[in-house]
Amino acid sequence: MSTIVETTLEEHEQDIVRVIARRYGDGGIYLPRTHDQRDALRRAIDGGFVSHEGFLTRAGRRLVAQWER
Repeated sequence: MSTIVETTLEEHEQDIVRVIARRYGDGGIYLPRTHDQRDALRRAIDGGFVSHEGFLTRAGRRLVAQWER
């Protein structure tokens, strides 16, 4: 069961990283209107990886750095 939870958590983080990797130099997260990852963006905001204003937070930068290794 632990493996299933770890896999789900890993997939959850990967979804968030895909969304927050769409940041620009100003730190803003920009998604096209038709983008299908709005749920992942909501989770990123709820998790503190993206601010409510749509900017990458320190936690978000750490998460991206962790996955880019």
